[in-house]
Amino acid sequence: MSSGSAAAVAGADSAPHFVLVPMMAAGHAGPMLDMARTLSRRGALVTFVTTPLNLPRLGRAPSDDALPIRFLPLRFPCAEAGLPEDCESLDALPGLGLLSNFNDACAMLRGPLVTRLRDDREGGDTPPASCVVSDACHPWMGWVARELGVPRFSFDGFCAFSSFCMRQMNLHRIFDGVDDDRRSVRVPGFPIDVQISRARSPGNFTGPGMKEFGEEIMAESARADGLVVNSFAELEPMFLDAYEAAIGKKIWTVGPLFLTPTTMPPPPAMTEDANAVRCASWLESKKPRSMVFVSFGSLVRSSLPQLVEIGHGIEATKRPFIWVVKPGNPAEFEQWLSEDGFESRVGEMGLVIRDWAPQKAILSHPATGAFVTHCGWNSVLECVAAGLPMVTWPHFAEQFMNEKLVVDVLQVGVPVGVKDAAQWGVETEGVAATRQDVERAVAEVMDCGEEASARRARAAELGRKAREAVAHGGSSYRNVALLIQHVKH
Repeated sequence: MSSGSAAAVAGADSAPHFVLVPMMAAGHAGPMLDMARTLSRRGALVTFVTTPLNLPRLGRAPSDDALPIRFLPLRFPCAEAGLPEDCESLDALPGLGLLSNFNDACAMLRGPLVTRLRDDREGGDTPPASCVVSDACHPWMGWVARELGVPRFSFDGFCAFSSFCMRQMNLHRIFDGVDDDRRSVRVPGFPIDVQISRARSPGNFTGPGMKEFGEEIMAESARADGLVVNSFAELEPMFLDAYEAAIGKKIWTVGPLFLTPTTMPPPPAMTEDANAVRCASWLESKKPRSMVFVSFGSLVRSSLPQLVEIGHGIEATKRPFIWVVKPGNPAEFEQWLSEDGFESRVGEMGLVIRDWAPQKAILSHPATGAFVTHCGWNSVLECVAAGLPMVTWPHFAEQFMNEKLVVDVLQVGVPVGVKDAAQWGVETEGVAATRQDVERAVAEVMDCGEEASARRARAAELGRKAREAVAHGGSSYRNVALLIQHVKH
């Protein structure tokens, strides 16, 4: 357990013990750590499984030490799986070709995890596990749950809309016999008419063994005792109901997890490093809802030609901006910045931030007016909670489906117009969207006209509903209690 929580454990024999196992990647571990805080604040004991290198990256807060959360770092078998040393996180992989090795290394944790949980139980250090909650990308956790004789709940890092859509696509094998990657195919058994092409589908995790791995995920998800989703009921009620009916299992929506007031430390003051200080100072000088935030998450690596188009596109909008850049070739990008004179030309109108920026704090700042996003679910949910409209620029995985939810269903986004998915782990080649595309989409979402005003109003209303969902008595607040009671009884 965290220091300071042993006494709480000793006096909480009746509390259910949740074992949480995230995918070893920042975008997956963060929401599950928020879930650990949520559960522990509501009376559950939590064991949070990680690895030695991932443990210090979790972003643990000082208040975590007072919670009944035990952080359990297991040695990650890099060498045994054929991975480079210290390659303990998905975003540390040097290339897509090692993804299968990484999945194999994760699966090798199953034996050590069961042994450690049993030893700790027999030694009196912790009570026996009541259930396991694991990332859907850890199908091996089904074996762990069966060995321990406890329920397994699949934690879905996607929204219900995209998860259900992917289930139907796989179940009906919608691309069998389709030889045109850009031909749109209708997804059967879905509550609304959704069509998607192979080029925009989540099937870009290719390589040896990946098809079989995907089938294993589907099979174990079907065997799970229920799903836990980082979403909220008011965001996608139609799709949650249809998904539950299709799988015949309970889905607990417990999000937005990062927003839960009982789990979070005070809002970030953006003073953690030089980038945060720069952003905080700069934002204070801008008018309310005047600034555009551009960021594509931790995994996207853009080519120089594409970065040039983004830069010139946001410059042409003549609006203040923060642009978080993760170039495929940093030296090449810096050379372009120097030769083009971009930063000196935009001056105080814009900030170019390398690698990292305090995203949640930027989105929640009054100066921020819109978010140009890759449509990763964490980013979408953070923007929804902030009550802001989006410019959508999906890259891979389920991001094109998230775009459909944002643009077509929620009607709070404007697409930049990307046609094909990029390949995860590979620097994007060429130009997927031009400077004109960027300028048009940003202008449309920031416009003062009737349509843009209605879009902003819808976004603000969703932000209000997100905050209400996690507040006392809200839908997500109630679902956390129901999940704990379900496991307890």
